[in-house]
This record gives sequence, C-alpha cells and structure tokens, in this order.
Amino acid sequence: MTDIISQNIGDVKKRFLQLHPVNATSGGVFSFKNGLPLIKFDIASSQMPLYMDGSSLRLSGNFTARQGAAGTTALTNTDLNFLDGFCGINQCIESVTIYSKRLNETLERINTYYRLCPSIVSGTNACKDIETRHSNYGGQHCTTPLTRPGLNCYNGFSGVSAVPAANQRGIDFSIPLYAGILNSGQDIDLSSISGQGGMVVEVLLRSDIGVIFGAQATANQASYQLANLVLTVPVYELGGVPAQQVQGQVSQFNFNSWSSMFQTLNSSDSVIAMTPGLSRVSSILMNFITASDLGNQAFNSARLGNVAETRQLRWSKNGALFPLQYRLETVAQGNNDTAKVNVNNAQSFHTYSVNADLFRNYLEGLTTDGYAKVRNCMSAYNNWSGGSTDRAQNSGRTGILPSCSDGLAMLYDRFGSGVNFQQMVWSIQLQTSATNQLEITDGVTGIAPAVAAVNIANNIDGTAATAQAVSIFYLNKNTLLLSPQGINVVR
Repeated sequence: MTDIISQNIGDVKKRFLQLHPVNATSGGVFSFKNGLPLIKFDIASSQMPLYMDGSSLRLSGNFTARQGAAGTTALTNTDLNFLDGFCGINQCIESVTIYSKRLNETLERINTYYRLCPSIVSGTNACKDIETRHSNYGGQHCTTPLTRPGLNCYNGFSGVSAVPAANQRGIDFSIPLYAGILNSGQDIDLSSISGQGGMVVEVLLRSDIGVIFGAQATANQASYQLANLVLTVPVYELGGVPAQQVQGQVSQFNFNSWSSMFQTLNSSDSVIAMTPGLSRVSSILMNFITASDLGNQAFNSARLGNVAETRQLRWSKNGALFPLQYRLETVAQGNNDTAKVNVNNAQSFHTYSVNADLFRNYLEGLTTDGYAKVRNCMSAYNNWSGGSTDRAQNSGRTGILPSCSDGLAMLYDRFGSGVNFQQMVWSIQLQTSATNQLEITDGVTGIAPAVAAVNIANNIDGTAATAQAVSIFYLNKNTLLLSPQGINVVR
C-alpha cells in the first residue's frame, strides 16, 4: 500500500475489478492453434485517485489440453504428455507487456516469460508450497506423477481411466503475473490527472509445440486452449479530503522491470558480452537449456538445465571484475575435474561437485534483497542435493523425471539506484570442464540390482548436441514522475 493510502486509511475503500479480454471472440476461447494467441486487458482510468495493488493481480481461467488435428480428442492417461512442473499454466505464456494509457508507452515487456517463471517459482518456493497453493492455482507440481493426470484434465488424481473429452473440466487456474512493475512494492496510481491514466496488459501465448511436450506429444498433435479468462484487479479508492490533497500533486512512482536477451554457449570456455542499454540494473539472472531442445516437442522447453561441470565464473563490467573482485571457483576446479562418486547412497546414482557459492549468488540475485527473503526454495530438487550435484545436461528433459532448479545470477545493487550499463559492456566468462564424464553407478558392490559404472558426457564440446541456450534477464529500476502536466520516465 502507498504512503498516501496508509496515512489516510479511514478514507480508503478496497474493491476488486473483474475484467474480461477486450479482444475476446464470441466463444471466449484463446489458443495459438486457432489463430488467437493475443489476450488484451484494458484497466480503465479514474478521475478520482485510484491505486492498484499489482502484487495481488490475478489472471484466471480454464486450461484444456486436447489431441488430434481438430483439437477435439481427449488426451489419455497412458501417453507421455507433460507441462513443466515449475511453470504449470505459465508455460503457455510467451511474453507479457504492460503499458501506460496516459503515457502511451510500454513500461515493461518480458519476452520468453516461460523461461523466467520457473526460476522465480523454484527459487522462492519449497516443494510443499508448490504442491499446495501453486498446484491449486497454477497447475504446478514438483512430483512428476501428478503432472500427467493434471494435464489430462482428470476430475481427480486417483483415476486410472481417461475421462471422456465431453466430461473433462480442464484445469481451473488463477495465477499471478511475475512482472517487475506489478511486484515493486508500490501501488500504481490509475488516475487520469496524476497517475497512469489506466493501463493495458497484454499476454501473448506460445505455440502448442512449446507448451505440451513429451514422447507422444508430436504424434498426438497435442494442443491447448484457454477459456473464461478474467483479470482480477484489486484497487484502493481514495476519497474525501485526502483525495483532494493528492489531486494535482507531483508524485513519484518507482518500479522494477525485467528485460530479456538470448545467447548461446558453444565451448567449455565461453564469454557472453553485451551492452544492455539500461542505466539502473539491480540484478541479472540467467538460466540454461540444451539449445536443440527448443522447438522440439519431445523435450521440455521450460526446463532449468545444468550447464555442464562448472569450474570457474567471472562477472565483469567493461572488462574489469565487477561486482565481485575475484573469480568464483568450484570444487571441480580444485580437484581438476576428478569425479566424486557417492559410495554411501545406492539410490543417488550421481557424482558430486560443490557449487554452493554459485547457488548462493543465484538466490540473492533472484530475490534482490541479499538472501533475506529466501526462506523457501527448491534447491533440494537439483536431483537430490541443491547446488552440489553433478548432473547430465539433459536431466529432466522428457518430463518423466523432475527438472532441477539451477541457474546463475548476481545481485548488483540491493538498496541503491542500480548500476549503469547503458553504455557499458556487461560480460560473464564461464569455464566448464571440456572433458568431464559424469559417472553414474551405485558405488556399492553386492547390492542388487548390480549397476555398472557408466560415463555420460557432461561438457560443452562445440557440437550442436551440447550447445547451451542462455536466457538472460535484467532487472532494472525505473522512476515515473507524475503530474497533471505529464509523465517523465527515468530508466
């Protein structure tokens, strides 16, 4: 709640707006398959001071999955069709755009939104959080057996036979939008005199190939549709003397925004360098996936992959180490990539390499407050030991086994005005093992079934099979100076 509202609580009325898409057809169904992938909501302006609580805004509706060329046949409970467990319904979203009606300018556009969501969800929620509230309102799961019946639109998770298409109710959802401007800790003034003059929220849907994945997804011609869409907007209406006091005043609105970029890693010693064109960067987030998995419906395009065996990492600004004045090195570097087999746990089937410092920086950059709010996370789902397990690069790609919650991030500015990269080169040097073999074994003789040690390539060797796609997200601080005379944007 804003300072103005908190100081005059007796003159504030809270109410909820229920908005339907302004571009809805008569059937109210949106889908990529049927040529209607853009969902547009219009949040109207107000003559009186009206403040929106963006963090409580929700997109609600119904998700239904189908198969066949016509998209009318029910999915079965035996075919391998999945949604990403951390994304859930969010996997349907390609981009989110929010702009001010009064300013007539885009305030935030998040491309590859489906890559940002799994990092936020897995980095700020534990498994019990996901299996309870996220499962109920977003179709998300951290235990894979539940993903398939949910996608197949069962009326319950205990059924063993498919529900006829005519009787399927789909998945009802009510999801938040992880846009920076909606979660900046400051309410948004919608008034036409001293505020945004209303806002427009646009959601662009992804293709069916990018959403429903699995071994049978392509053959099934799996598709999805969204229906009964509603944007629920909580607002605070300011009246009486306080309303008269704020009308006509110059006010300041501070908000965050995510900007996204894309890069590819092709070697074990790679440098990513770019000029973001942003002057107030507070954190940078990256996650990885095998590049060939993108556009391949057999594999999970929202998966948070492991980028080989990381040896060292350098963060730089204009070629100089920044903000860390040193290189981050892992145990793999110190041990010269010697495999560490867990001989005491016959169920792990993984070798060990400690990357704790990398993961700590990842969580700090993700939450932007120096770890203070990281009370829950899915680090334990990095295939049994968060930040400390060496995994194959393709782990969790098929949906049969859970994905991990991996990534890289750096918090640049916790409380200040951000770091200027407008005309500065941001770069990162990532060195991984060029020869590492991931040894998978039970490590214990005499335990049935006997499993021989198997070496799996776990490196970036310059081939298309190991090339890594990197999604990069910059969290930038912005300021809007609002007055009856106009709006000035400081990015």
